[in-house]
Amino acid sequence: MLIPFSRLYLSDANVRKTRSEEDDIQLSADIEARGLLQNLLVTKSKKRGKFAVIAGGRRLRAIEMIVTRGTWAPDTEIECKLLEGSEEEAGEASLAENFQRVGMSPAEECRAFQHFIKEGSDVAAVAKRFGLTQRFVEGRLRLANLAEPIFEALAKGDVTLEIAKAYAATDQHEVQLRVFEQMRYAYNPSADAIRRMVASGSMRGNDPIALLIGEDAYVAAGGKIERDLFSEAADDRWIDIEIAHRLAAEKMEAEAQRITAETGLAWISPVASTNSWQARSEMGVNAVRLPPAPLSECGFRRSRACIPI
Repeated sequence: MLIPFSRLYLSDANVRKTRSEEDDIQLSADIEARGLLQNLLVTKSKKRGKFAVIAGGRRLRAIEMIVTRGTWAPDTEIECKLLEGSEEEAGEASLAENFQRVGMSPAEECRAFQHFIKEGSDVAAVAKRFGLTQRFVEGRLRLANLAEPIFEALAKGDVTLEIAKAYAATDQHEVQLRVFEQMRYAYNPSADAIRRMVASGSMRGNDPIALLIGEDAYVAAGGKIERDLFSEAADDRWIDIEIAHRLAAEKMEAEAQRITAETGLAWISPVASTNSWQARSEMGVNAVRLPPAPLSECGFRRSRACIPI
């Protein structure tokens, strides 16, 4: 039956007491986009002309948000199923309705979002339609593109969502599978340990070499950057280390040539490191320390380190 929203209120017999405003906002966006897909369960109230909602409290709050936004009028008619019986029977019906509901697994969510993208929607549209953040949708899409054995393990419950997210810190299937094989028989592996193994063979975006060459130059040379969609902290990974080191070597060689011309030194060996002690030790030479270079326009001092003699 259809009942105006203004005549509905949440019954004390509704067994669901916990609530999440974030989840309510998500559900509100979904109902506004598609309408109410599941009826509210109501009983006649002792209050004249009113109906108590015994199952569907989240849906009722979500509809209230829509009405508050002004999208729906207070007298909008809501699909309801009227139950007859005592308060005890109403409470039992509320428990059964909530107890029987099973949420989608993370793997099912991944495939569902992937389906919408393949059908022509973009991430922003999917996020808006379901009241989610783009970051959440992007994260689920990243999981959907896990190497198949790892995704199957997630779908079967053999690995947890946090473990799956750790593997998805990279989109390189060969890296995922290498770590997956190494950790297959590990006892109680942690997500943090898997992330560290996945990250080996890459460098952070704040690595001295990365700061030296700059992201723009690295990307222009064909370098790839992976951003961890499952961490709030900035944790970019530069995965083409060979490109980064080549660019750093070229930049440092050019700087060595400039200093050679400026100082008249016969030979300079650039070292891509914040510590030149090992390089000096390997060459077996003494060193003379140059005076500090002047500050650059941005306030950083160009390093001159040590010159072997």
